[in-house]
Amino acid sequence: MEISFPYGKKSITLDIPEKNLVKLVEAKEKEAENDEEIIKNAIEQNAKKLEKLKGKVAVVVDDKTRPCPTKKILPYVLEKIKAEVKIIFATGTHEPVNEKEAEELLGKEIANEYDWISHSQNAKFVDYGVTSFGTPLFFNAEFAKADAKILIGDVEYHYFAGYGGGRKSVLPGVSAEITVEANHKRMFHQNARFGVLSGNPVHEDMEEAADMVGINFCLNVVMNSKHQIVGAFAGEHKKVLRQGAKLVDEMYKVKMDGKADAAIIAADGFPHDINLYQAMKAIQTVIDVVKENGTIILIAECSQGHGSQRFYNEMEKYTCSEDIKKELLKKFIMGKHKVYYMLKASEKVKLYMITSMDENMTEHFRIEKISEEEILDKIYERHGKNAKIIVSPHASTTIVSTK
Repeated sequence: MEISFPYGKKSITLDIPEKNLVKLVEAKEKEAENDEEIIKNAIEQNAKKLEKLKGKVAVVVDDKTRPCPTKKILPYVLEKIKAEVKIIFATGTHEPVNEKEAEELLGKEIANEYDWISHSQNAKFVDYGVTSFGTPLFFNAEFAKADAKILIGDVEYHYFAGYGGGRKSVLPGVSAEITVEANHKRMFHQNARFGVLSGNPVHEDMEEAADMVGINFCLNVVMNSKHQIVGAFAGEHKKVLRQGAKLVDEMYKVKMDGKADAAIIAADGFPHDINLYQAMKAIQTVIDVVKENGTIILIAECSQGHGSQRFYNEMEKYTCSEDIKKELLKKFIMGKHKVYYMLKASEKVKLYMITSMDENMTEHFRIEKISEEEILDKIYERHGKNAKIIVSPHASTTIVSTK
């Protein structure tokens, strides 16, 4: 069976024998209709809230590592606001957004007409106290001091926050590193995983943080694998997240019987596979349905390499995931948590990768680089000609679990 896998902004097609294919992970996707109408309808139901805003309004939007089509959404929100607007890119602990990237994300017209800034760890911060979970809250001053606060983003799965979207624009979006680290330390909790909100301390802490700083309006979209908008939800941030999560589950939660010997997966193409720091999340969506000592082959371009110097540096310091877990529980450091997930996966399965990164780079992260022609050969070498394979072309956004 010929199957297409996203790879950067292109795709790779593989022919997988049907005798080996035990599961083609296919989402029950909604087809895009009129995205303009979808966005307008969501906003119109809450238009009065936007029109009544006064003073300085902070509009928080996603950075380049997220697929949210901000420049398509933002005009409909801005036309309703009569107050002074400042757009803030929610980079969290990522690299700040530069002028060229801002034009790409916002569109030239909005980038030139409106005042915008990128959140960074060099920003001034405002102390908002401590959550009931013990997280010290320090928020970007430009955001915290605004008279009204708006969040714009998309809802998709997240490997320990449950879902992206809603409150995640605040924490980690416009938070200080000390705040992000205190929150992310809870990623080891059994409920801190894909698709879980109830009882997930990472999510609940984020949501409490957003409530404490005060959010006036939230608009989140849900997209299909073609990055087309199939749903939009607006209003109170907690309701918006849950409405979006429900639609995501309807489309992207896939069940299968038993476990496979191997998985061939893609990190959903650009921007999910912009670097390994982002692309490695795809591994977590199938790791539970691959047998011990199984094989996972990740297809991810990673045009910007590993994506985090700390991720790279910390990778060579540890030989097992348990060692780094102990250290992270004492003091959580961003970037090191990715090393934990990388090591944990490499301890369970053999990892291969189709990527633009060189062999030295992939080996550094316990992954063997191969060509697309070698994929089936590697699987057969390890598991025999009758190897049972699952295929997930959009693994960053689709969860697979056993029944």
